[in-house]
Amino acid sequence: MTYAGFKSYIYAKLDRNDPRVQAAFKWIQEHYTLDTNPNMPGEQSLQGLYYFYQVFAQALAAWGEPTITDAQGKVHNWREDLVRKLVSLQNKDGSWINTADRWYESNPALVSAYSVLALQTVLKNP
Repeated sequence: MTYAGFKSYIYAKLDRNDPRVQAAFKWIQEHYTLDTNPNMPGEQSLQGLYYFYQVFAQALAAWGEPTITDAQGKVHNWREDLVRKLVSLQNKDGSWINTADRWYESNPALVSAYSVLALQTVLKNP
């Protein structure tokens, strides 16, 4: 949910130096991953994953930077990372599904919509 809050700060036009924006951005840098829903414990880390992908794309597109540097100093082209991840998870029929069912993410229509919206955000805002 940090990405959703971060996106809201940007949409509300808070200054990038605002402590709340900086705290959220620091958290994003410290927890950068597309393998799990960041900072969710154990088996729960795959729940809500596709919603996370959608909000991840929207938040970082709103931030407007092509890369993000994680806490270890590694620079990530977050758009490329997200596209690679979603392509790797896509089913042969073109859909996506989350086997860690929570929040209706076992529904391929919903999860595919999240995925397409994330891809649309990535491609629309280079």
